[in-house]
Amino acid sequence: MSPATPSLRIRKRKAHRPSLLGLAIFLIGIFVLAGFWNSSGAWSVSFDGEQVAFVGETEEVDNALTRIAREYGGLTPADRARVKLVRVPRPGEPEYASVAELERRLIGAYGFVGEAVAMSIDGNVKMYFKNREEANAFLDQLKASYIVEQNCESVILETIELAPVTVARAEVIDREGAWRLYKSRTKDDQEHEIKNGDTLWDVAVKYGVTVEQLLKSNPGVKPDSILALGSKLVISKQEPLLTVVTRAEIVETRAIPFQVKVERDNKLAMGQRKVIEPGKPGREDVTFIVTRQNGRLVERERIDTVQLEPPKTQVEVRGAMLMVASRQGSGQLAWPVRGGISSGFGMRYGRMHTGIDIAAGLGTPIAAAENGRVTTAGWGGGYGRMVDISHGGGVVTRYAHMSSIAVSSGQEVNRGELIGYVGSSGNSSGPHLHFEVIVNGTQLNPINYL
Repeated sequence: MSPATPSLRIRKRKAHRPSLLGLAIFLIGIFVLAGFWNSSGAWSVSFDGEQVAFVGETEEVDNALTRIAREYGGLTPADRARVKLVRVPRPGEPEYASVAELERRLIGAYGFVGEAVAMSIDGNVKMYFKNREEANAFLDQLKASYIVEQNCESVILETIELAPVTVARAEVIDREGAWRLYKSRTKDDQEHEIKNGDTLWDVAVKYGVTVEQLLKSNPGVKPDSILALGSKLVISKQEPLLTVVTRAEIVETRAIPFQVKVERDNKLAMGQRKVIEPGKPGREDVTFIVTRQNGRLVERERIDTVQLEPPKTQVEVRGAMLMVASRQGSGQLAWPVRGGISSGFGMRYGRMHTGIDIAAGLGTPIAAAENGRVTTAGWGGGYGRMVDISHGGGVVTRYAHMSSIAVSSGQEVNRGELIGYVGSSGNSSGPHLHFEVIVNGTQLNPINYL
């Protein structure tokens, strides 16, 4: 029997080895999970059983309590015991409080009060600061932020008053908190009842907001929504708590256009031009007072002008002989009406403007620019009521947008003879005469023939 005993002992030792290995693996797993818990969890901070914040490290709570104790003359062990830390798993991403925010929340929880400075804006208390220096530093920083030019003064439009008060310390803000409050003031909401014809654009313009702001204030409304009569839109306006007005004196150097002295040459064909003495622009310093409100330009006042260099007048000769016109003509076209040029010849809004627009009142008489024969007298589509006069040699003058016509097709007219009256017929935005000079079927700049 004795030989069998050692053999039995050996088998027992072999049977224990797998159990020890399993226990070791289990303990390692526990330690790994504990490490993962510590690395991925968060600390929940509570005060008298009420959760106030999440933090990542316990040192943040210690630091906040140390500063509070220093600021308010110490915390007793009982005071500190009111703050509890509990390790919790991090479900998603809890919003961690900064040390400053944690400190603010704990001050509010303790109910500490102290001396502060209240800032009133137009008679209403809006902010509390630690002291006057902090309040004035915020105001100075605010005013300086809008200075963009040299020689600029910056003032606050509203009436600011600072007064000592006793308040809950949680109400006291620093300059960073004051900036956030300054940026986020919201006026009281208004309501607009939809009437016939209202669109989002119309409502936005009426209340001085953007369509995007309107949609944000009314989540159920889409850009393509049909607005039901009688339904209401919420109008929310946001504007800064304070209005900073800056006034700066700026000087700009500008070019002074030169004048053109025109001499007529009856031996030179109309439309031709010769420059005898080239002109040269002058230079001047123009001083402006530029006024802005919260960075937005509201006024630009010109207060002084100093000429640095006078412009040099250009002298040129222009042809006065209308070679292709009627042989009985004077060689130079007459102005059909008196008035300034409201729109010149050339490209306008991406399209060619084939004549000049002469500003004149409704019913002003229109005269023929030269002797000739009326070839068109009637409706001309976009030209409205119009008259074409042929002067011979391929030259035609056109008069458009008339209110009424005083000649008929085929009629011979003389220079200066009444042919109609100024109007706004056809494609016209208001009373004026559209005048064209057409040579061999091509519209040319009438200014060169007047």
